Amino acid sequence: MTLAVRPLPHIGVEVTGIDLATAPSRAVCDQLNALWLEHAVLVFRGQSIGPEQQIAFSRVFGDLEAHPLKAIRSDAYPELMELKASDELRSPVAYYDDVPIIGRLGWHKDLIYTPSPNRGAILRAVVLPPYEGRTGFGDQGKAYDALNDAIKERIEGLEVVYRFGVFVPDMPFFDKTGYRPGEGAPRTPAEAGFQDFPDVTYPLVLRHPVSGRKILNVSQLFLHHVRGVDRDEGNSLLRQLVAHAMREEFTYLHDWRAGDVVMWDNWQCMHRTTGTRPGDPRLIHRTTIKGGVALGRVLEDA
Repeated sequence: MTLAVRPLPHIGVEVTGIDLATAPSRAVCDQLNALWLEHAVLVFRGQSIGPEQQIAFSRVFGDLEAHPLKAIRSDAYPELMELKASDELRSPVAYYDDVPIIGRLGWHKDLIYTPSPNRGAILRAVVLPPYEGRTGFGDQGKAYDALNDAIKERIEGLEVVYRFGVFVPDMPFFDKTGYRPGEGAPRTPAEAGFQDFPDVTYPLVLRHPVSGRKILNVSQLFLHHVRGVDRDEGNSLLRQLVAHAMREEFTYLHDWRAGDVVMWDNWQCMHRTTGTRPGDPRLIHRTTIKGGVALGRVLEDA
């Protein structure tokens, strides 16, 4: 089996020459792991697989873990998450310039509100909507590399605090221009059917545990403040860094097709979803690759 790659816009690659329904050889597994480490986002088009094959393929990259948000796990497959547009409790309707959208999420990193974020994840399109429903990925390694030396020196050694939440107006670094929550939007994790988590702190400049690459560890959601820095000064710095990390040259927006499988390195990348129109169907199956490395820590007073 010979793998070929084609660069995606800005970041990541499309991988061809592989059928995910067939167990890959050890040599192909090594190639895939190397591509994942190098490019952070891999796209496989035209695949015809089911949950069992997705789970088996995901194990090429490490042990799997059930997502701690139990409310979105599959009943049949504990390792599988079912991301449904119809789940309006956990993906409520919101309005963007008065247009109703369900399931839109800003830029974030999975489990960054715990000390051990997952290594990565694999998404498979099951049911696609007629419009929207795209998924974006942002390479925070490239974002760090593009910072000027003065900013790199300024942020080295700083720590940021992440706080779990579900109510977007409470998140200080999400741009709320044109945004308003829908009626009955849950304000607390419990109201959305989720458990809560204590605050955690992370290095602002995070080192990738495998490659050693420096990562600009900021995103719109869950980011709360810079630890030990005047709040106004810290917030100004974080707004600047969040805007930088979202620049087009560090991101890729995936337009889903039937048979698509997409994976990303959650240690290096943040991601987002554009959401769908209320009533439009969308189902994505997701498997999560265990991190197993504590990159942050629970705050002592949390």
